[in-house]
Amino acid sequence: MSNDSTLKTFLVAFLLCVVCSVLVCLAALVRIDREAYNKQLEIRKTVLAADGYDVGKMSGDDIDKLFLDNMERKIVDLETGEFTDAVDVETYDQRAALENPDLTVKIPAEANIAGMGSRAKYAAIYMTKDGDVILPIWGAGMWGQMHGYIALQKDGTTVKGFTFYEHSETPGLGAEVDNPRWKAQWPGKQIYNSSGRLAIKVVKNGKYNARASDANSTIDGLAGATVTSMHVKDIVRYWFGDNGYAKFLAKLKAKRG
Repeated sequence: MSNDSTLKTFLVAFLLCVVCSVLVCLAALVRIDREAYNKQLEIRKTVLAADGYDVGKMSGDDIDKLFLDNMERKIVDLETGEFTDAVDVETYDQRAALENPDLTVKIPAEANIAGMGSRAKYAAIYMTKDGDVILPIWGAGMWGQMHGYIALQKDGTTVKGFTFYEHSETPGLGAEVDNPRWKAQWPGKQIYNSSGRLAIKVVKNGKYNARASDANSTIDGLAGATVTSMHVKDIVRYWFGDNGYAKFLAKLKAKRG
């Protein structure tokens, strides 16, 4: 075949297109894999941080090892408060489930204090070898959804740590939910009182009284961010109420004695 033939020109062009297409596809797969890994790594970092681990300067490999050595992912049916295998524990995405009517529950208006409208039927939670429970929470902030985790000690009521990993609050005001000094208030606080009733609350900044009888369940709000503080209060109280994790935590406590 002559080097100047039209057929050879088209053949070379076709092969070049095939090679380029394969390379583009491979690059896209690598990018997708990297994005999926980064998303997984961010979740693991947040869960570990909520449980009190200092992961700020750790490498991805170290975070993965620490997580796999200490955390177990489980699925909870929020209606029954029991563990379930209704969805795959490895692939279930609680946020994506909100797009599937079969996996969501409409929240009654009187119970919709966190401004969600609906919630997933199942929650993906994490448990440690020591018995800590790390629970995802979310709801409406001032400017958008807020997503975070709260870790509880083995007793199912004492807060071990609290962190948001996604929000749209105003920098310098509501975004102070990320301030380590504010988050440092949470460890040791009681979600429920001695009678098992929901007790945790966030008050207007400056209203916290360390001598009050309910001080061990009270968080001082964010300075200059009263609205965000009240949203945080509503989010936490929703998720630890009867429509959230209350049944699960009660049953877990009963099993543990």
